[in-house]
Amino acid sequence: MGNTKNIRVNQLPARTWNKLKMNETYLDLEMEPVQALYREELPEGVDKLSGKAIGPMTDIPVTTGLGEAFDSVLADTGVKPAGYSIEDGVQVEKPLYISYGAEGKSTAKDEVSLLDFTIGANSSLTVIQDITDTDANQGHTLLLQNKYHIAEGGSLTIVQVNRLGKAARLCNDLGGYVADHGQFKLIQVILGGGKNYYGSNTKLSGKGSSISIDVAYSLDGEATLDMNYVADHRGKNTESNIGVSGVMKGQSKKLFRGTIDFHRGCAGAKGAEIEDVLLIDDTIVNQTIPLILCDEEDVEGAHGATIGRLDEHLLTYMKSRGISEKDAYKLMEKAKIDAVVNKIEDDRIKGIIREHERETETTR
Repeated sequence: MGNTKNIRVNQLPARTWNKLKMNETYLDLEMEPVQALYREELPEGVDKLSGKAIGPMTDIPVTTGLGEAFDSVLADTGVKPAGYSIEDGVQVEKPLYISYGAEGKSTAKDEVSLLDFTIGANSSLTVIQDITDTDANQGHTLLLQNKYHIAEGGSLTIVQVNRLGKAARLCNDLGGYVADHGQFKLIQVILGGGKNYYGSNTKLSGKGSSISIDVAYSLDGEATLDMNYVADHRGKNTESNIGVSGVMKGQSKKLFRGTIDFHRGCAGAKGAEIEDVLLIDDTIVNQTIPLILCDEEDVEGAHGATIGRLDEHLLTYMKSRGISEKDAYKLMEKAKIDAVVNKIEDDRIKGIIREHERETETTR
């Protein structure tokens, strides 16, 4: 492809006051696309296909978080998706591990990885994606997209850990459908990357379907994080919970968009979103835009945010116990990350996260 494209990503489903410049983000992609290399550990019960005909995602148009323009750019790269499918009634015991950059030849070009997951009725799968660098100083871009179709009573959990270097850029896009009584869980731990663009859009099309999103991030230096999470309620008695917790330091920038969209016909639906941000330095830029859209009367929606520095009374108490202000903030930062990490039901990736935290602490 080779040319530069300026595309709109992370667009809100409904525009707000345009002067704030939070409705969307524009992103330059100068691409010579290559298939991203990754190490894969395929557990028993998961079938892998490659190419176009990989299941329902081929025929059903999917709205993703980063948006239509980004989806179109990925389609133009010619990179073929990898499809993973689970037959009906299969409970996959071990997680599907996908590791980017952990080994193998790295590249300075833009890398593309397209993954599709088809979860059969009453089946379950956990996917763990560890995203890191072979060279922390390498300024490459990873364009990652996950699409999914979860059949009736099925369950899919995706865990993503970002350990990229400060020179890297990650565009992380998700989107899919959940049928009757299906469940989608997304856990994201963002510990690296210089420029991060995260988007997720899940259609709760089936009655009683649900989505749970838990995000933890730690931003330092000049790191940026641009997020757009959409819970799209279509079926009756659907449920969504979006929780985002983070720490901001240095000259970092963050923009969180969280939308709960209640469509006509989703009677009995419930949605909630909450953000908790700890601000350590006065030089950060923090933006938050929670949004609830409602076209149905019989629904419950709630949002809230806790943003600021540590309470002075708490700091005074900790200092009286011999804990410096710097160490107090470190403890609170670790607590916020741990609250999300502890929701991961895999000791291996939790150990990788702990090791990364120790290595990062020694370099500060």
